[in-house]
Amino acid sequence: MTPENRIPQSTWGTDPATVRALRLSRTQKAYEGRDLITALIEAEEILEEDPDDLNALEVLGNIELDFVHGREAVIIYEQLLELCPDKPAYLSGMTVARFLNVEFETAVEMGKRALGLDPGLAEAAAYTGLALEHLKMPKEGLRYLQMAARLAPTRFPLPVRESKIPWRRLVAEALAGIPEELKFFFTKVPLVWHHLPDASVLRALDPPITPLVLALYEGIPPEEGDPTEILPRSMRIFRGNACRFGHDPAQLIDDLTDGLIAEAADWTGIYPESEGEEE
Repeated sequence: MTPENRIPQSTWGTDPATVRALRLSRTQKAYEGRDLITALIEAEEILEEDPDDLNALEVLGNIELDFVHGREAVIIYEQLLELCPDKPAYLSGMTVARFLNVEFETAVEMGKRALGLDPGLAEAAAYTGLALEHLKMPKEGLRYLQMAARLAPTRFPLPVRESKIPWRRLVAEALAGIPEELKFFFTKVPLVWHHLPDASVLRALDPPITPLVLALYEGIPPEEGDPTEILPRSMRIFRGNACRFGHDPAQLIDDLTDGLIAEAADWTGIYPESEGEEE
């Protein structure tokens, strides 16, 4: 924690409730300012003193969702729902957490409960729709995605139609951003298109891979031998997820490039240096 984020000495000797209120204020300001690490530290310190502090638990749950840590978020929202079983905001947060943790049936259950109590929860509608898509119920899922788009069009716009995305240019520009030391990987590994990743593939790792992933290699890296010679069967690109981010083509290209680099690096063990990194 940086010195400016510590509780000032002028508060020493005041009652614990005042100090905790000051710490909570700093926690919330740090989270709102997107200083997630400071917010995380502050929230955890509050919870050391009071494990059931709702405000600190809310901040911690939001941070875990921001970090796409589904399993950790599930644990926090379970605690929140034990304390406040029917609070719509907590049910909505659990909807997201269960989705990220590849528990699609439970995500739908939580989302519908949340919306039954508060039909204005765009987040619950969006992630219920996404979970239904993964459960092979696209028509019902679309109804919830349309609801989310009506409630919060900027945050949850409807996916771009597949026919509107220039797939060849998208991939060409993404591959153009691959570092030289990994380009060989994509000259030998074919790119194949899928709509959405299978739940079994996502659950193959512990914790699971986020269902919103854009690219995944197919296969298991060799325990022996040269991973630059023994390559995966394919690199899967998920059109359904790409359509979600198609409203900002430049950002989509950057995200796909990052995803391809991460998968190639994970297989080969070759991790390119970041631009501007000192040697």
